[in-house]
Amino acid sequence: MSSDTMILKINNIEVKYHEVILVIKGVSIEVPEGGIVALLGANGAGKSTILKAVSGLLKHEDGQVTDGSIEFEGKRIDRMPPEKIAKMGIVQVIEGRRVFEHLTVEQNLKVGAHMRKYGRSVKEGLEMVYHYFPRLREKRNETAGFISGGEQQMTVVGRALMTHPKLILLDEPSMGLAPLLIHEIFNIITRLNQEEKISILLVEQNAKLALNVAPYAYVLENGRIVMNDSAERLRENPDIKDFYLGMTDFGGRKSFRNIKHYKRRKRWLT
Repeated sequence: MSSDTMILKINNIEVKYHEVILVIKGVSIEVPEGGIVALLGANGAGKSTILKAVSGLLKHEDGQVTDGSIEFEGKRIDRMPPEKIAKMGIVQVIEGRRVFEHLTVEQNLKVGAHMRKYGRSVKEGLEMVYHYFPRLREKRNETAGFISGGEQQMTVVGRALMTHPKLILLDEPSMGLAPLLIHEIFNIITRLNQEEKISILLVEQNAKLALNVAPYAYVLENGRIVMNDSAERLRENPDIKDFYLGMTDFGGRKSFRNIKHYKRRKRWLT
């Protein structure tokens, strides 16, 4: 990665749950100011745990950063409470489209405004959200529990925007959505990054999708970074192609480590 100013630095962290279960092992990640970085990996690799370590939400699940450090705009944040981290300009969009189902769409959006420390008024914030998500303007008086899954995803991203964030931690935004909606939401995410200069750390299982929007990515397996490079190089990397596109004879996803071990062994035997 280039030597741009880094808004987020995750420095060789370890994360444990319940003080004994080690789930993240020596992970280092950097996100440049105004950039998008993707974190790729299969289910259970530890991607969401890393996002929660940054946002401070790990503490609500009896998890903690037990080694290393996390810095945001040069300040260490891994020992801060999540409320203080949020007010610094970090917001996490948790996977699963977690709307307040009994509230209207607009009421959901206004909840985000309470977390902001400075910036736009509530009215200005709503206008910005409706500018990027015009469908939400049409649905603003509808109960959030009754709108479509794609509209709920737009609502939670819009709610995050209402906090006037500097960094969005985006967890599996494509999960469970139809391809057309995924395309629409990712186009908006790209525009938000380019036009509003919001930095984004994107967790996504769909590697092809993630590498189309993020210029740089890290690959996580079993709590460790096994590769990081530009999206262009990762797209052409045969190991990444095998890991994300190749399936075993039984239909299961191959292990990145096993693929690399097999290829090294094959070269040695020949």
